[in-house]
Amino acid sequence: MTSLEQKELRTIVDKLEATCAKLHFNYLKKNMITDWIDQIKNCEVGLPEARQMLRAVR
Repeated sequence: MTSLEQKELRTIVDKLEATCAKLHFNYLKKNMITDWIDQIKNCEVGLPEARQMLRAVR
């Protein structure tokens, strides 16, 4: 994975974490996003999947 791809993944994680912080009232959605963040950080998903996750929460 290139450094540019790693940077984009970090940006996606940051955006997902910001969305998660706004969802303190919605427990299930917050847990789903937290799971996605963990999957990205643990390299369980690639950049295309991470982009799809980000689109899903917008």
